[in-house]
Formats: sequence, structure tokens, C-alpha cells
Amino acid sequence: MKSSRPKNVLAVGAHADDVEIGCGGSVALHAKNGDNIYILVMTKSFYSHYNGRVLRSEEEGKMEEKNAAKVLGAKLINLGFETKRVPYSQESIEAINEIIDKYEIDLIYTHWYHDTHQDHMRTTQSVISAGRYVKNILMYEPEYPAGRSYLGFRNQYYIDITSSFEIKMKALGKHKSQIKKYGNDFLVAVEARARHRGYEIGSKYAECFEVLRLLGEV
Repeated sequence: MKSSRPKNVLAVGAHADDVEIGCGGSVALHAKNGDNIYILVMTKSFYSHYNGRVLRSEEEGKMEEKNAAKVLGAKLINLGFETKRVPYSQESIEAINEIIDKYEIDLIYTHWYHDTHQDHMRTTQSVISAGRYVKNILMYEPEYPAGRSYLGFRNQYYIDITSSFEIKMKALGKHKSQIKKYGNDFLVAVEARARHRGYEIGSKYAECFEVLRLLGEV
């Protein structure tokens, strides 16, 4: 992962906390290695149950994503789309394209293409269109149960995050509304997945990805 020059890395999530769950350890490792990290959140992250009960206010989402990005050592960008209404459109593609060009992005982390959460899927559709000239695009594992799919995730590329796992969990801990929503077992499950992926490659903790494109150094 360490290279001769700092890489410009864009980690994309539909909502506040998606990046931390899916690739927070890898993002933290990039930051430790001196790379330039940008976290792009597509939505305001206001979230409510279909019965109208508010699960996360817009203010909570803003504060939590800001605090988490600071822990990871990343610059935060939010496009402000409505939660559950992320488009796959000229607007979303051009907004991401502008960020890619502005920061000369070398590597993108994004949701898995077959994630069944509509915001996650459309986010990655927009990323793929906007990032067609980016050399490296890795898709992180879907969250359970939001991303459960009829297709199987292919764990093709692993990153050992043993040295950055605590940073990942500290950043994830800033999303207090999500912990309140899912309970402490949510954090236990995130750790269990990282341990399992680490075991698969002979390390303590790891994150794994499906490769969309891998033409350069990660």
C-alpha cells in the first residue's frame, strides 16, 4: 500500500458511516502512510422509518460524519442528496467527476455494485460512470442486512488493517445514532467480520474488496 508518492484516495458512501463500516481501516491506513484522503458522502443522512419516526436527524448526521472523518484523517465532502433518493443521473455523475478531476484521484473505494440498498447501488453506478478514467476502483463488502443480495460478493482483494483497526472502530464509534439504532452488537459484528477476513489472509484484521478495476498501485 505504501508508494513513492502520496496517493489521492476517494472513499465514497451513500450515507454517513458507510465508508467507516466498509473500508474505514483501509482509509486510516492510507492516512497513516501519508496519502491524501477524501470521504464523499452522497446524502444529508437524515434517516426515518417508513412510519415517520426519525432515526437520525440531519444535524446528527453532519456532526457524526465530521467527527468520524477527523478521526480517519480525511477531508469530508457531502453532496447533500436526499436519503433514499440518491440519483443515478447527469447531476450525480458530474458532481463526482468534478471531485475526481479536482483532487486528481488515483483510487476509489465505493459500495458493491450489487448492493440491494437503492442509495448504495445508485451511488456506485454514478461512481463507475464518473470514474471511468480512474485506474483503481475497489468495491467494499455490503452491510448486513441493508445490502443483502441474490448474488455473492467476491472477496478478490484484501488489505491487512491490523495496524489501523482501532482507528476504524474509533471513527465508527462517532456514529452514535447508528449504534443506538442497531445496538452494541453492531460494533461486535463489524469486528467479527474484520477478524474473519484477517484470518483468511493470516493477519488479525482485514477488509476485503471486489475489484472493478486495478491498473495501478494501491
